[in-house]
Parts: sequence; C-alpha cells; structure tokens
Amino acid sequence: MGDKRSRFEIFVAILKVASTGANMTKIVYGANINFKMAQFYIEYLLERDFLALTSKNGKKIYTTTDRGRGFVKKYSELDVMVE
Repeated sequence: MGDKRSRFEIFVAILKVASTGANMTKIVYGANINFKMAQFYIEYLLERDFLALTSKNGKKIYTTTDRGRGFVKKYSELDVMVE
C-alpha cells in the first residue's frame, strides 16, 4: 500500500485536472478522490481563489486561476528540492 497523500498533493491534483476546465466528475476521476472529498476540497480552493466556477451549457465548470497555477508551480519547485 502507498502512503496517504497530503492535503497539498490533493490540491495540486485537483488544480492540474482543472487547468483547462473540468466538471466535478472529471475532477473526481482525474484526482483519484471521492465525491465527498472533491466537494470539500473544491469549496476550499474556490474560497481561496485557486479555482474559479463558471457555467457552460448549464453545467458547473471549475477552472484553475492564475493564483492556483502559481501554487502548483511553487509546490512543484519545493517537491523537487526535497526529493
């Protein structure tokens, strides 16, 4: 069994999936989390302006913001430093 992912690893996974726009289902499968976790983390990321919410054809689409992309970049840089 693998190690449990950190909150930051889940943030990054969600932000990467949503980089070009994604609905809830795409985020759940792409980030490998369940719907309950997705709802919690998406709300958290929306409140902090890491994700933006839009509507397309009546469906909710989540897109990574500039602030979210900056977070992914900084996290990736730190991850490389500590490997």
